[in-house]
Amino acid sequence: MHAINPDGSAKWEYGADSALISSPAIGSDGTIYVGSNSGTLYAINPDGSPRWQYSAGAEILFSPVIGSDGTIYVGAYDNYLHAIHGSGTLATTDWPMFHHDEEHTGRFGN
Repeated sequence: MHAINPDGSAKWEYGADSALISSPAIGSDGTIYVGSNSGTLYAINPDGSPRWQYSAGAEILFSPVIGSDGTIYVGAYDNYLHAIHGSGTLATTDWPMFHHDEEHTGRFGN
């Protein structure tokens, strides 16, 4: 995963153990959540350092979702929906997760 500064220069990069297929979700505290082919859900600090990892035991190809109570939900190819206690709610950025917002409107602005 690569973070890019507004001027296009590299900010940081994070090396995972396998391909990161899902779109990341960003928590209100800046934590970035993304799943991998190996079945690991990564929580990455805003500076690119690792926060924690969770093993789902099967590929995570789906984008994580952050609930209003901070719970992180992610589906895996073990046919389960995994719910992990998070440390914040969804970020109030322009596009914090796949399909934009908690309602998954896919719309930006009004």
